[in-house]
Amino acid sequence: MKKLLKKLRDLETRAAAKLAEIKDDTTDEAARSIEAEHQAILTEITATRAAIDAMADEDDTDPATTPAPAAGDAARAADIMALGRDAEMDAGDIEQAVRNGTSVEEFRSRAWDQMVSRSRQVRTEPGRVIRDQAETRRAGIVAALAFRLGGEAPTGDRAEMARGFMEFRDAVEFAGAAIDYRGAIRTVREREEVLSRAFHTASDFPAIFSDAINVTLERRYALANPTYRQVSRRRDFMDFRPHTAVGIGEFPMLEKLTEAGEIKFGTFGEGKEQIAVVPYAKGLRISRQMLVNDRLGAIADIFGGYGRTVSRFEEITFYAMMLSANTKLADGKVVFHVDHANLAGAGAAISVASIGAGQAAMRKQKGLDGATLNVTPSILLVSPDKETEALQYVAPIAANDSVKVNPFVGTLTPVVAAELSGNGWYLFANPEDAAVYQWGYLDGYSAPRVRFDEPFGTQGIGMTVEHDFGVGAIDYRGGYKNPGA
Repeated sequence: MKKLLKKLRDLETRAAAKLAEIKDDTTDEAARSIEAEHQAILTEITATRAAIDAMADEDDTDPATTPAPAAGDAARAADIMALGRDAEMDAGDIEQAVRNGTSVEEFRSRAWDQMVSRSRQVRTEPGRVIRDQAETRRAGIVAALAFRLGGEAPTGDRAEMARGFMEFRDAVEFAGAAIDYRGAIRTVREREEVLSRAFHTASDFPAIFSDAINVTLERRYALANPTYRQVSRRRDFMDFRPHTAVGIGEFPMLEKLTEAGEIKFGTFGEGKEQIAVVPYAKGLRISRQMLVNDRLGAIADIFGGYGRTVSRFEEITFYAMMLSANTKLADGKVVFHVDHANLAGAGAAISVASIGAGQAAMRKQKGLDGATLNVTPSILLVSPDKETEALQYVAPIAANDSVKVNPFVGTLTPVVAAELSGNGWYLFANPEDAAVYQWGYLDGYSAPRVRFDEPFGTQGIGMTVEHDFGVGAIDYRGGYKNPGA
């Protein structure tokens, strides 16, 4: 009898464990398999109980195996009530089972059936939590603060997340929201205490403030349109090491197959021009007065202006490189050189004849394998001193004399660079076709970024604006220079 009772307890434990295997994300096929295994266990439980009952009938006087009727009823009722609660069954059904003498085994089976039925009804696809409450709150504060700093108004999901913070007008209110500050902020002391807690404790506000400033800085930076990007090609850098640039004409020309179908292999003209990205940075400080006095507008002006400043820095860096006598190609010569056949022998004003000479020189350029490249100019780069002349030249004019027709109207785009001066002018091909200069960022960064670099103090917050930018010459065949006149 003891062995049978132990076996019965083990089987009941196994049945309960098997039931627990059904979860919300259990597939229908897996659930059916679990139910089949559970049913097999129940069948074995029924057989074991039948064996126990048979032994009890043979020796119903044994107190060890047959409890007193009153004690048995109490135990049965307690088991049924426990099973009913676990299965979340109706209280009326539980009470009826206790009163009508339903056995624990029968009630257990009924409870199991109800749990399986409910599991099938409520089973759903596995939930995917995209953003928890804390992340949603943080994203909302960033979006609202970025808007107050001069960024774009949030839209879509970001607008919904920022809804509760859009009425905030100053940094202190945003800081209070970030640290979940309760109560009104009236006095200067209270404002400073909120800011101190926000910047000194383990709150998210420093990261929130930094993210909002970066959004603003990136937007203002993106609005700038420096001229150097029109005459050079972008290729980003994987790291800070010098990168080899492949120029036009460095690939071997195709050749006809031999009668035997043999493919001739050519020599790859490996480029020797190298460019490296350089890290730049500048430290800034937002004063205590700006924060305490609600000067979000002043902060926005600082970083909005800095976005344009970084763009101007790139422009200055590019043209300083372009005009420098130290910017040489791998052959030891500057980009525009007589030996490169891309420098006019004598200066001339912008005219059909002078541009025609430059175009002819570019078309005749040859690649490393000696093949003619037929490069076509598409950009006319000039200084402010030659802007009017360039604009007049490319303007469409109805000529009544074929000699006066300008064949280059509509084929050249004038670009005016304030960093240039004098009468010199340049022709450039489309940089994607035949780049002369190349620029880029460190891979993964497409704008300057702000990073808090110093401990926060009550007199202000220190930070750095950082930018990784590289520029250099990679070829000479896609450009032409005339000293002008």
